[in-house]
Amino acid sequence: MIGVAGLTMLARRSGRHTRMATAGLICTAVGFALLSAGGLIQAFAFDGNFPGMAFFVFPALLAIFVGLILIEIAVLRSNVLPRWLAVFFILSTVSLVMFNEQAVTVLLAIPFGLAMVAAGYLMWTGATGYAAAPAKGRKGVGGLA
Repeated sequence: MIGVAGLTMLARRSGRHTRMATAGLICTAVGFALLSAGGLIQAFAFDGNFPGMAFFVFPALLAIFVGLILIEIAVLRSNVLPRWLAVFFILSTVSLVMFNEQAVTVLLAIPFGLAMVAAGYLMWTGATGYAAAPAKGRKGVGGLA
């Protein structure tokens, strides 16, 4: 969730597509909250065998998927990361639809992890300045124009 928040902040920093990035972050956070709530109910109230778990998992995964796609489209359109990385993010998120931790399809998470590592590296080194100029009428980082 921290990496997703970082991508959202990166997209918002450009001053463009802030609503889409914020909507994606909220959607993703709701999905993670639903997944966590279902896990807690299963662990503490049903001793690990919650029959209604599907009512938490499916909406949560849908919210997470939609939220990630919204954030990644905002990142792509705001031009804060290299275009190849933004497209790689979108494609790797789409491949996560077939993810299953109990089968060989667990390997489908590797591209998404690589995209997160690449974005983290670019953010860490400060090489994300593709849209360094703030939007018209907005102050830059630290209040500098």
